[in-house]
Amino acid sequence: MPPQKQLPKTTTRRGLFRLAGFAALVGAAYGGAGLLRRLTEPDLVFEPITDLPGFRRVEGGPVSGGATALIGIRGADSENGFSVRLANSAVCTALFGPAPDPSRVQVAYFTDYRCIYCRKLSPMLAAMENAGGIRVNWHELPLLGQISDIAARAALAAREQGAYDVFHKRLMGAQAVPNPPYLRQLADEAGIDGARLLRDMTGKPVLSRLALSSAVAQRFGFFGTPAMVIGRTAVMGGIDQRMIERLVAAEQDATQPAAC
Repeated sequence: MPPQKQLPKTTTRRGLFRLAGFAALVGAAYGGAGLLRRLTEPDLVFEPITDLPGFRRVEGGPVSGGATALIGIRGADSENGFSVRLANSAVCTALFGPAPDPSRVQVAYFTDYRCIYCRKLSPMLAAMENAGGIRVNWHELPLLGQISDIAARAALAAREQGAYDVFHKRLMGAQAVPNPPYLRQLADEAGIDGARLLRDMTGKPVLSRLALSSAVAQRFGFFGTPAMVIGRTAVMGGIDQRMIERLVAAEQDATQPAAC
């Protein structure tokens, strides 16, 4: 049997280099896609909010709701006797709560249980908060009718018993109408008092919280949901996680003192 021919070492090495180069191209195509997107992202364009010194806004995405819906909630607040006029000095506490965490970027999130964009954004923000880096103060802004209003009241009433997270997850995008039997069922599943929940839905803490969130939304011009104030930056509409991360990074890298 004639001896088998061996490829020259230079040819073998050339093939290995070619294989390595091909692997690098594949890695760049897949692993480098995120880097390429970051390099080609347009710069964030901020506009100052003239009547709220220290705050600014940036263009967001599509919203659920409209100006007429916001007018409706203003009227509802007045009818309940909890219409709020919010001075500039009170904006920060109303946005982020009385005890914000200085180690995290503060996020005020305005949501409606019938808002289709909120169904994606709510769990995303919850996961980002659990991972650290941001702290979310959740605001109910029911702009889409009676079902939205009932669901918002139920979630805030559940908060009085420490079950806000459970109700928020269950009510967000739920197909069932949040009538008393359904809310009692949710209360049972959450291990809280259903009768108290229904009473608290029309109590002062819930109504005043709704009025406060409405007043903050009006100051920032939020006429739809979802809407957020991330640090000093207001943004309205459905945005993706990358956009949120960019806004959080902009707050962390800012050289000027924060508005709050």
